[in-house]
Amino acid sequence: MASNSETTQPINIALMGGDHYARHGITTLLRSVTPDSQIKISVGDYQQLDTALLSNRIDILLVSGAEKYHTGYDCLKYIKNIKANYPEVIICMYSAPANSLLWVRGDIDAYISLQDPIYQWRAKLLKMVDSRHRPKKKPAALSLTPGEWRVLKEIRNGLDIRYIAELEKLSYRRVSALKSSAIRKLGLRNKTDLLVFLTS
Repeated sequence: MASNSETTQPINIALMGGDHYARHGITTLLRSVTPDSQIKISVGDYQQLDTALLSNRIDILLVSGAEKYHTGYDCLKYIKNIKANYPEVIICMYSAPANSLLWVRGDIDAYISLQDPIYQWRAKLLKMVDSRHRPKKKPAALSLTPGEWRVLKEIRNGLDIRYIAELEKLSYRRVSALKSSAIRKLGLRNKTDLLVFLTS
């Protein structure tokens, strides 16, 4: 019975982004996906967000990575601060595809491309909302080993597997296995999906 009251507890959501119309659109979509969600914060910059987070309990933060057309170190600095000060908050970035690298690195919990169709937004938002009612589980990107991270980074830099093997002083088969396990952990289907994911 206790879990019943947990699932009816409203989800508190914060939106941060310079585009008022984008925030309004996301608010409308969130209300259709989860009617019991409450938009507690909707602000245009990180300073306003900092102030608002001090006085509001937030479950999910949707943050725009498109400020000034690039993510930049300022964005990363703020995200790291939010993670440190509010570790229970799920941070989802909505942005141009280039910023998906922050998700690969584990700096954010979820990523939605501005180019994704509405049904993908709905699916990802539902997954985030659903995760508030489930036990905490380590995100797939964070479960990658240091070796898998290094191989992904080199692949993203355009290096061939044989060259990566020489660079890392590993066998070709070992590097190939690290790449395959990273693909599996990230929920991708094949090498093409991986390349699209790393370069999108």
